Amino acid sequence: MATTPTRLFLALPLLLTMACASATDRFNDGLELQAQGRYMEAAYRYADAVEKDASLQEARDRLLIVGDSAIMVALEESDYLDGRGEPVEAARQFLAIDRLMSRVRSVGMRLLEPDGYRVDRRTAFERAIEWHMTEGEDASREGRWEDAVRAFASARVEFSPTRDQREASFVAQTRVLIDWAEIELGDRRPRAAYGIAERALSVRRSTPRPIVLEINDLQDRALAMGTVVVAALPVSATGGVRDIAGTVLEVELDQAMETRQWRNAPPFVAMADANILRRELRGLLRGIIPRSPAIIGRALDLIGADYGVMVEIVALRIADDDVEVEERTVVIRRQDLDRSRARDRERGPARDACYGPGQGRDRGRGIGLDPADCRGRGWGPGRNSNQNSGGNTRRRWVTYEIGDTATYWVISGRRTVQAEAEVLIVNLDGRAVAEFVITSQQEGSFREGEFDGDPWQLGLNNRNTRIFEYDQWDDEWRGIQRAVIDQLAVGISVETFREVLSWVE
Repeated sequence: MATTPTRLFLALPLLLTMACASATDRFNDGLELQAQGRYMEAAYRYADAVEKDASLQEARDRLLIVGDSAIMVALEESDYLDGRGEPVEAARQFLAIDRLMSRVRSVGMRLLEPDGYRVDRRTAFERAIEWHMTEGEDASREGRWEDAVRAFASARVEFSPTRDQREASFVAQTRVLIDWAEIELGDRRPRAAYGIAERALSVRRSTPRPIVLEINDLQDRALAMGTVVVAALPVSATGGVRDIAGTVLEVELDQAMETRQWRNAPPFVAMADANILRRELRGLLRGIIPRSPAIIGRALDLIGADYGVMVEIVALRIADDDVEVEERTVVIRRQDLDRSRARDRERGPARDACYGPGQGRDRGRGIGLDPADCRGRGWGPGRNSNQNSGGNTRRRWVTYEIGDTATYWVISGRRTVQAEAEVLIVNLDGRAVAEFVITSQQEGSFREGEFDGDPWQLGLNNRNTRIFEYDQWDDEWRGIQRAVIDQLAVGISVETFREVLSWVE
């Protein structure tokens, strides 16, 4: 059997043959293109052949001959295009020549520039730049704003403009955008005017201060003309949602909206003071009249708002999937039982309803846990709960003695929470002008312990003890809660702002 160096040595001629064949293919392609009079393309194929095999002398010779022919043809084409009144395309012929000469240099060869090439090239570039500027001015006078913007931008892109030409292009493009924005503002399209003015600011990296001040003034006038005031009412929830979550879900969603989402209103949307709105609503409702779009319309008029946003959480579903229940047994030891009794003495006679006798809030489920008691600080999920279900069944508390065999359970799985919020946008007439539903669904894992006594009696290690700790469950649960609230808040604000902005031109 041949050694590895031997195999490499035998393969080397094959690799060389493949490289030569590839170079020959490129050379043959060049011959075919040359015969068709496509000299520019033929020159590139010869350059490829030389790059792959520098020993192909015929390819090198033909590259120089065909390259010169390609340059002469391009120059003739440039003269023809310039005579037809197409200075931009004429100048691009010089760019094609530049690229060809660069490619030839990359394979260690050189094509000679024709006499007067540099002067002719600069002249062509000047004509192309001048054509772009003239085209931009004509388009601007005719109100073809986008055409004007493109023309002025093109003047500084392709043809190596001087510093003065670049500056003239920047000034002209900025000015045409400002003029366009003023026209839009005069036609009472403030949002369009604001956006076009924003484009004027981004024409160059550093806009001169006088231009910035002019644009800022234009945008301020646009905002004064088009801004709408939106009042967000406190988030509410249906009775079915409150049966599961109490008022926690609506309170936390309302806080997320008020402290984050409503404060990030886009231009042309101003949020009304929530405290003033709530004060006016209290005066209108007087604790008797239920909240309705008509009442909201009256409140909007009192506080000077244009629209009101009513958010109601209408559904909450909590489901545990892929649940696994692992049964484990341990033998009660004296030191574990003594430790549990010592902890009971330290805590005194008070008992926590969430955890049953002999437990405090730092310990786990025991037999006394009920979602309505323990999870009430968040939302209260029972297994696979919705508006009409929830809650775990309590079991009898068991007292263990030394040597008894105790059974506990480890319950794990995936918890999915889905919430739906209905959003109603109301105008001054008390009429709903938009209505939509935002859905949030999040999931996370959980791992909890079940035991019909004090978990301290089990003598578990630190890792297994955590399955009985409320704080550990709380962290898992609160993570899902926060994700649900955040997704709802973002969805509500984004869709609300989108709807409101659609009414501003």
